[in-house]
Amino acid sequence: MKAAAAPAGWLGPLLALLGIACVPIATAGPGCAPTDAAIVLPGALDETSGAGVSRRDSGIIWTHNDGGSVLYALEPSGRVVSAHTLPMRLRDWEDMEVADCAGGGACLYFADTGDNEERRPAGSIRIARVREPEPAAPGPLEADVFPIRLPDGPRDIEALFVLPGERVHLVTKGRQHPLTVYRYPPPLRPDTVTLEEVQRLSSGPMSLLSQVTGASASSDGSLVAVRTYQALEFFDVVADTLARRANGIVNLRTLEEIQGEAVALGPDGLVVLTSEGGPLGGPASMRLLRCAVGGS
Repeated sequence: MKAAAAPAGWLGPLLALLGIACVPIATAGPGCAPTDAAIVLPGALDETSGAGVSRRDSGIIWTHNDGGSVLYALEPSGRVVSAHTLPMRLRDWEDMEVADCAGGGACLYFADTGDNEERRPAGSIRIARVREPEPAAPGPLEADVFPIRLPDGPRDIEALFVLPGERVHLVTKGRQHPLTVYRYPPPLRPDTVTLEEVQRLSSGPMSLLSQVTGASASSDGSLVAVRTYQALEFFDVVADTLARRANGIVNLRTLEEIQGEAVALGPDGLVVLTSEGGPLGGPASMRLLRCAVGGS
């Protein structure tokens, strides 16, 4: 997320997180534990915004900044393996998901849906799709682009998840309106399509630290994780809607992220979290967790 008015847009989440970082807070929810210390990401990824776990290579994590049009392949250590350029300029690239392509194989789905001021016109927000590239073969990618509009006007959206059958869903940030889940009525197509509202996860706008910055689905589509600046919540998927789990919330504040952005679910309970760097100091980072949540 690029702040709407830096540095003021940065100071809210940054100072709030720093102010509570020294407070010991018990982590609730399913058994989640970091596999290691925070991993510092290279300077080229100081605005890491989305993440996905490769289907081709279990040792690869995909990520990108919210600006530019470059996709990065990372090792779990944070080392950049390769960089791949998309054929179009993305305006505010906020999230990604690795999921099955409609015709088989693995695809990467991208959400060019960021809208801090909630002014982007219909058709200027869009989903992009590429076949998952070979990490060891950097180079330009071919992409399909799917323009979209929202049924109730512009919204800031930083979270995308894709269920089997190429069922693309977006979750609003909750900046000025309730947290809302939208669904793209399949199949994906090149004309501008109006999304369908599926459900609302809140009754009104969210406080700053509870605004949604990322989402991800398990490969079997039974589980979805939605993250905010301060927490991660797991949902069961019931007929394309999200059903809250008892004890499904994980407190992320003890990780001391500067500005938590992305979440990606992998096999065997793997959860990847990334955080942007901050203008007052601190690099972008990545954390790997193992969670006892089911799904595959």
